[in-house]
Amino acid sequence: MPRSPQRFSDPIQKTSVVDTLATKLRERILRNELRAGEPLRQEALAEAYGVSRMPIREAFRQLEAEGLVEFHPHRGAVVSAMSIEEAEELFDLRLLIETDLIARAIENASDADRATARAAFEAVQHAYSTGDEERWGALNWEFHKSLYTASNRPRSLSLLDGLNANIDRYVRLQLSLENSAPDRANSEHKQLLEAFVGGDGATAKSILQMHIRDARTSLLKALRERQDMAVD
Repeated sequence: MPRSPQRFSDPIQKTSVVDTLATKLRERILRNELRAGEPLRQEALAEAYGVSRMPIREAFRQLEAEGLVEFHPHRGAVVSAMSIEEAEELFDLRLLIETDLIARAIENASDADRATARAAFEAVQHAYSTGDEERWGALNWEFHKSLYTASNRPRSLSLLDGLNANIDRYVRLQLSLENSAPDRANSEHKQLLEAFVGGDGATAKSILQMHIRDARTSLLKALRERQDMAVD
């Protein structure tokens, strides 16, 4: 007798649960509801979300790959610590990858790509004008991503997507420590958009280098001041 076709509905459902849990836990970490160094108890979270421990554990693994969760002997999963060294590395990676992508994207950008970038910029501006810092932080990446999509570098974009959750954590911290960060970023975003729409790859790359370096410098300064205050 021919074998019955295999059913795949359960694995799809399971993946959906894991992704949903990872999204919820990620957002709680980014909002600092789950603080750096805080233990993540599988049993408590499974009970709170009404699931078994298995999808919680798999969600932890997703967040570990993003750098948001660490596993320690005898302690299990904890929210990963934030450090000056990690911030330096993340922003150095941004500098290498994003400046290459924007130059490539400008060579290939269509009218639709330019319209998408304008819409993303306007969304960031709206969040900025309404004082919605959390929304601004999320849309900041969407704007940057809109400048790189036409690069036709899916692996580089996927790598940036993976890094972004951890980068977003530092960006949100910077917003809470430095009130002028959105002002400076929005001014530079406008210059970036103008260069992108105008097809000026050299200028866009130069502005983006300055944008990332300025963000890196001000973030590291804020982190060092925060560290000094904690020591005092």
